[in-house]
Amino acid sequence: MIWIDASGSSNISRFGYDAGRRLLRVDFLNGTTYDYFDVPEQVFDGMKGATSRGGYLAQQVKGRFRYART
Repeated sequence: MIWIDASGSSNISRFGYDAGRRLLRVDFLNGTTYDYFDVPEQVFDGMKGATSRGGYLAQQVKGRFRYART
């Protein structure tokens, strides 16, 4: 899994992507972790480059992909 530090985010601690499983994992500052399934790599790339990663997550990931709290 490729991990990206989200320092500076008010909500996200870090997020990672497993291309083989198309899995986006997001660790939040409150200690929770969510897995998002069947996420295309382009979405991960977009999140890496987003000015607001929490905003990107809310607009491009939540409600679009299956998820589970881990």
